[in-house]
Amino acid sequence: MKWFCPFCWAEIQKNTKICPKCNKNLQEFQKFSFEDKLILGLKNPVTQNRKFVIHVLGNIKSYKAVKILGKMLLENRDTFELCEIARTLKKINTPEAINYLKAASNTKNLILRKVILNLLKET
Repeated sequence: MKWFCPFCWAEIQKNTKICPKCNKNLQEFQKFSFEDKLILGLKNPVTQNRKFVIHVLGNIKSYKAVKILGKMLLENRDTFELCEIARTLKKINTPEAINYLKAASNTKNLILRKVILNLLKET
């Protein structure tokens, strides 16, 4: 089994207490709220894991995640991940979240554009 630092996602040994890459105390992670742990999970190097985290952030309507998700939506990423981000921003449904959807609605990614335009019709 591989172990990763929850702060920088560098591979670490199982019982590591201080990450050798980012120098964070790994025991501090236990003090984070569930929402903050999920937000850190947005940096996970595995796309499937990030998609799950994005989905959960939408289910809990994480206002804290809107800015990060909005920036991710405007990046060059996996199409399915981008669609999950768009759906999550719609679930959160703050003015800022909707503005990110509008900003990304002219994307060259035809699949993502269709998803975003359908989400915006529901607004």
